Amino acid sequence: METTLEDIAYLLTIPTGALSLDGSTMYFVVVDDGILVERHWNGNEVTRQYFISEDVAESPSAKYLLSDDVRRIFCPSAENVLQCYQWDESEEEWDEVTLVTQDTPAVHPRSKVSGCFNGDNQLIFYQDPSGCLQGLRIDQDGNCSALPPLLAKTSERPLVHTAYEADDESIHVLYFDHTTKVIRDLKWDGDTNWQDTIASSGEGFGNHELSSFVKTSTHEEETGFLAISTDNIVLSINSQGQRVELGSFDRKRFVAATSEECIYETLTLLKNLVTRFGGKSKK
Repeated sequence: METTLEDIAYLLTIPTGALSLDGSTMYFVVVDDGILVERHWNGNEVTRQYFISEDVAESPSAKYLLSDDVRRIFCPSAENVLQCYQWDESEEEWDEVTLVTQDTPAVHPRSKVSGCFNGDNQLIFYQDPSGCLQGLRIDQDGNCSALPPLLAKTSERPLVHTAYEADDESIHVLYFDHTTKVIRDLKWDGDTNWQDTIASSGEGFGNHELSSFVKTSTHEEETGFLAISTDNIVLSINSQGQRVELGSFDRKRFVAATSEECIYETLTLLKNLVTRFGGKSKK
């Protein structure tokens, strides 16, 4: 399917989503009348819908991870406990995976959920009830182990964050600093504690508060972000650190506020970017 800026902006406003491995379908995960469902979008219409769970938080954040071997969705339950669902290809349904943890993975009611692959495992990040950012490593059987502590509570606002595995296999959790309006980078190479640095130079996001964002490259040194603000402005920061207001997004419609050339350049980036929403593992 042909990816549009509307598709990407919509992905940034719903609990989670991903592009199918063959590139033909967008998986949109939404809450419909209190039920978490997956909708398949081919660029023109919703072709299928699958039930995931009724046991979901009122306004959940979630993370969709898919590879050649597994499709999983992580989200908080109605009791704000992290849970996992896995796609059963033979039965064409979502099944719950029991997470085996030493401590209950309690999630702050307003927490975002992010994650990425790390080898055959998944890494999931969320704020606990105290507001601290935590991470779990989860294997194929649902066994969980805690990652080194990431970040203490920084603001009364929920932490807006995203995660990816870089080309050098280091793990990065990027988060929006509500005070300075820049993206910061928590980097972990697997052996040391997390290193916290500024992810990009330049003007940052100005006076905008972000509700969601994604990095446009898995190269650690390449800076570039696409974001949506709390007042539905679609923003980008290019590799030179320059901020561009691309337009507004409301009721699934994108209204451009910049040049056609700029939109074209952004869409070129998005064709590569959209495959990363599912955190596809490296082979």
